[in-house]
Amino acid sequence: MKLRRSYAKLWLAVIDADEPRMRKYAYEVAGINDEQFPLFASAITGRDYRVVTKSVAAPRSLEEKEAISDALGDGMIEQLVQLLGQVPRVMLLILKTNDLTRSLDENLHTRQGPIRTFLILARYAARCVYQEKLEQLRGSFLLPRNLWLRFVAWSTFAKIEAKLSVYETWLGCRRILGMQTAI
Repeated sequence: MKLRRSYAKLWLAVIDADEPRMRKYAYEVAGINDEQFPLFASAITGRDYRVVTKSVAAPRSLEEKEAISDALGDGMIEQLVQLLGQVPRVMLLILKTNDLTRSLDENLHTRQGPIRTFLILARYAARCVYQEKLEQLRGSFLLPRNLWLRFVAWSTFAKIEAKLSVYETWLGCRRILGMQTAI
């Protein structure tokens, strides 16, 4: 349960480009230290680290593709293999599943492309964190403090859902207008 919640918080931090939180939850889910973090962040998102710290939803530029390709030729694969060798097996399975899903979305040219994976993850992560906050409430539902905390938890969840819905609508408009949506 703790792994699931920390993993959900990691993805919400990635979506928000909140590097301190990303680092915190990367350590909690996979034991990733500060030195390993840039490589881990790139590995789990399939994006250049500089992009991850700004917006994982930004379109993938030609420069980014070249930077990743160059880095792979500069020994990054060996570093990545070493890093993933230290990650707990269950996390390795989860990360590989995410990578395969993202690759399928990109290669099958789904409506939203590889960003679809991030949207799905963000929705499930938001729901997981919302449920955690509700479970932390003690005492009667009708206590003023609990009513307020429920409202805060719900509003945080609703804000994430609204943000994702607006972003999906924007992607849909771009697709209808024939603009690139894949990252």
